[in-house]
Amino acid sequence: MPLPPRQMAADPTSGTIHFMREPPITITCDCGAVGSVPYGERWQCEQCGKAWDTSQIPLAEYSALLAGVRRYRLLVVGPPAVLAAILIPLAVLVGLQYAFLLFVLVMAHGLLIVPQIRRRTTAASSARSTSWKLSPE
Repeated sequence: MPLPPRQMAADPTSGTIHFMREPPITITCDCGAVGSVPYGERWQCEQCGKAWDTSQIPLAEYSALLAGVRRYRLLVVGPPAVLAAILIPLAVLVGLQYAFLLFVLVMAHGLLIVPQIRRRTTAASSARSTSWKLSPE
């Protein structure tokens, strides 16, 4: 099943606009079939015909999951983007040594900091994540 294109979603509670694809929810039917659908949509098992509605998942819990995903993406992509915004103009206007500095700092971020962030985020998400027990329609 192809993933939907990136969609712009407005959050009415905070007034912000998010550009990100929501992670799909994986549903395992009683017969063993597995399917993935976005939050709020229905999935019908091809083998036994049961229909599963993901809107049974509490919105607060799913929003907390999405907040963790957004925070992780911001922590991974944000610092290199800020460094690039500062150091690329310096490399063009002042000297090429700033491009080398950008390369070293982005590599250090990717090799030293991102694995720690990933480890911490994985531990936190597995500690708070729950398996939702949906009932078929």
